[in-house]
Amino acid sequence: MKEKTVRILKKCMIALAAVAITVVCLIPFFGSTGASGKIQLVVDLHGYTPSVSRIPTADDPDVFNSTYYIAQAFMKENPDVEIVWARTKPVGGMDSEMAQWFTTQIAGGTVPAVAFSWGTRYQDRDWYLPLDEYLDDAWEYGGEYETWRDVFRDYLWKSNSIVNARGEIVAIPVTVYPGASTGYFYNKTAFQVAGIESVPLTWKQFIDATKKLENAGYVGVAPWLYFDTTTTFDAWVYQSIVSPSYAGALMDVIDYDGNGIMSSAEQARACLEGVFSTEHAYTKDMYSTLKYYYTDLLKKGWASIDYNAQWLNGEVGIREEGLWAIPSENSNVVRAFDYGVFVAPLVSTDSSAYVKAVEYSDGPYQPAPDLCLNIMKAAVDGNPAMLDAALRFLKFLTQPENVSLICIENAGVLGAVKETGHSNLIDEFISQKFPIVPNASWPSGFTDEYGDRLNRKFEQWVNGEITDAQFYAAADEIQLQGARVFVANMGLDTSAWNIGGAQ
Repeated sequence: MKEKTVRILKKCMIALAAVAITVVCLIPFFGSTGASGKIQLVVDLHGYTPSVSRIPTADDPDVFNSTYYIAQAFMKENPDVEIVWARTKPVGGMDSEMAQWFTTQIAGGTVPAVAFSWGTRYQDRDWYLPLDEYLDDAWEYGGEYETWRDVFRDYLWKSNSIVNARGEIVAIPVTVYPGASTGYFYNKTAFQVAGIESVPLTWKQFIDATKKLENAGYVGVAPWLYFDTTTTFDAWVYQSIVSPSYAGALMDVIDYDGNGIMSSAEQARACLEGVFSTEHAYTKDMYSTLKYYYTDLLKKGWASIDYNAQWLNGEVGIREEGLWAIPSENSNVVRAFDYGVFVAPLVSTDSSAYVKAVEYSDGPYQPAPDLCLNIMKAAVDGNPAMLDAALRFLKFLTQPENVSLICIENAGVLGAVKETGHSNLIDEFISQKFPIVPNASWPSGFTDEYGDRLNRKFEQWVNGEITDAQFYAAADEIQLQGARVFVANMGLDTSAWNIGGAQ
């Protein structure tokens, strides 16, 4: 597969030299054709958007080229289409910033036809085009696949990042996390000094490890500070550790259709039926577990500490980071100690009576989508040529050899389609035991507006500005209000729901 990938890359580079096609930045108008007469397909690949320069420079030292060459090859095969990269997006911004950007682009007629917004994150705004019918199109790029749908890993069609609350597929997965979106990078020397013989497999073992590290004079755990410098409810520790642990324990109650998946509609129903209310001890335990991370595990003043320098100096025992950091960590010439990466551990029965015992698989178990792309309604409604161009691009992009190019360059992801290669830099990581994460999540406000309200209330609680009772009351109200707005916006049928006074 790697040899095939190299051949494809060489072909793309030869094609690049043979044709003179200019890829421009986002222009201040949006139309089906530009001055060249070609369809101008505006594409937002978020962190996978190719860098402006093909070679590293002082101003742009981190280049990403694979999607540039893929786009070049696509335009050679589809000479009626010109790719226009959306470069004004606040990549890494908070929900509210991202929502505002999309809202502005839609209002101004400049929204990308193909865009990244975490799959279904803004589904209640009705921005996404349902894609089910197009996935049944015949596959025209070879292999043993009959339809476009057949190219992808089958379990992804059950993901809440791909399927909306109405059961419609609204996102096309391109890459998946290598078992987890983030990992914990650890200092092997620090582990030896602290007497930690193996990496933590549960949240309790993780806490114990951080305490041992602190007792040995190290920083127990350093949070990821590249973008997240505030106390937020829906931070990575919530998404990867706390939320699936507690929500998974409620699957017998919340999985109303019995298919083993907590859909976003089931999540909203459960909220309105009182399942997530703080009247339950398990809800308070979930909130308290998350609060403990900020009040006890992180050092006071953590948001203003330069953990990167401390990590390089060997002062940090465990560091939270995205798996995409593995290549740069491997090439780091300053760090003088060996490091490893372990999977985010789930909360298990050794620390809470309200969760289930964690089971493990050898290697990643049905990893969640990473890069998943929507077709935005506002860009293609009434414009069949634009829709056709968007579909052609997505089909071209999701060829196994193209996804392999992306995975090998990114190094911290796997392919969402079958028969893809990946970087050998993550081989050690994906060879370890992975928790079998329940296909369930605890609600975090349901919409970006109510999610932001919950974040602010949680921060006040962590900082001691409001009492436990005040936070619980506020959290219940925010979750209920968010669920009501979500249900109304999605037009869900609630006639069979036992929502009683919650409505």
